[in-house]
Amino acid sequence: MRPIAAALLLAAAAPSWAAAPITLDDALAEAARTSVDLRLSRADVAIAGADRTTSISGVLPRLDLSVSAGRAFQGATSARAVTIGGVTFVSPAVPETNVAQYSAGLQLRQTVFDWETYTGIQASGWSVRGNERLYEETALTLSFEVTRRFYELVRETRSLAVLEKTAVRSQELVDRADALFTAGKAPKSDTYTARVNLQNDRIAAEQQRIRVEQARSALAQILGRTTAEDLDVVPPAAVDAPGVPTGEPPPLDALVARARERRPTVVAQRAFVEAAKASASGARAGYLPAVAVQGAYNRNGQNLGGTDGVVGDPTRAYDASALVVLSWNLFEGRATSARIARAEGTLERARATAYRAETDVAKEVADARAQAVSLRRQIALASDTLQIARQALDLAAQRLEAGLANQLELRDANLKLTQAELTLLQTRIDHAVAIADLARAAGGAL
Repeated sequence: MRPIAAALLLAAAAPSWAAAPITLDDALAEAARTSVDLRLSRADVAIAGADRTTSISGVLPRLDLSVSAGRAFQGATSARAVTIGGVTFVSPAVPETNVAQYSAGLQLRQTVFDWETYTGIQASGWSVRGNERLYEETALTLSFEVTRRFYELVRETRSLAVLEKTAVRSQELVDRADALFTAGKAPKSDTYTARVNLQNDRIAAEQQRIRVEQARSALAQILGRTTAEDLDVVPPAAVDAPGVPTGEPPPLDALVARARERRPTVVAQRAFVEAAKASASGARAGYLPAVAVQGAYNRNGQNLGGTDGVVGDPTRAYDASALVVLSWNLFEGRATSARIARAEGTLERARATAYRAETDVAKEVADARAQAVSLRRQIALASDTLQIARQALDLAAQRLEAGLANQLELRDANLKLTQAELTLLQTRIDHAVAIADLARAAGGAL
């Protein structure tokens, strides 16, 4: 089983969730236990396995035992005379009979050659493999979606903290404006302006709380929880890591080659192509004979025991046969040609689907890699911008204290700091999600 599917299944053995904040690994484990999509995919694998067992049974020997016990009844008949050519024949009267009737028999049949059965085994084997890979694709997709929603909640929660800090700074500006007005160094209008700005910042924080709850409910949904209450997360280390993430993803050509080899959906579609090839070959079996060997042994009689009884000496009073059976359908109204045409159409469709899967995956890899590379550069720019914004706010505060600036300048610096903090937070989280998306597109961990 592929690494991502195995990881999810192993994680499913972890303890059930509690009210304590959960990590990303906890979220992945919980989703593995509760995901309906994974349950459906596992059911598909089980069904494909059962179909393969059924197809294999066609080449295994079949042994049938038949046993019966009862009575045979015959009604009485009268004597009859029939004259033929002057000669009279008399049929005597037959009395009514009521006798015991027993029988036991064994029949063994072994297929020697049946091309449709053999190709059916091949097709079912490829089908099992394809469904197993689709299960891994479902696990891969689930892992990424849980990761994305987890980071979404982290982003919205951290964004709320940034906006709350902005409101705190606005409160400090209100206090400063009141002090300057009391000292006669600023007009009363500055105090009103500062209070309006504070209220706007508080409104922005309240609006952000709504987005936090929406992100929390989205994560709860994919985790299979009926309520998002008490669902809190522990931010991964990448969110608070200093500096710029080191290293770039592997080259695009290498990633695309890896995806074509490892991505479960691509491997699954190739398996379905092979299954369709086997089915198309099997459809042509309608033009071929089938050969089997068959043996039968039966005992019938009115006595259950005794020398010649049904359960008596098996070397006496039996009927047996050993046959080689050749069956060949010479004509069935063009049904065979219709099955061949249908199977070839299915094969062509499978090939087209497999080709589209490869091209779609190549595009996903290219887009995800470009996103990850660009966001890494943006983190560097956003980090520099944040440092500049902090320096600008300190300078604006110093200028205001010295009477060289007004509240508008300080307010502008405050907003720019807030925007810089939000941008860096957003970029770091987007980069982490892009790396996870690139791993999904490439078929597993990079």
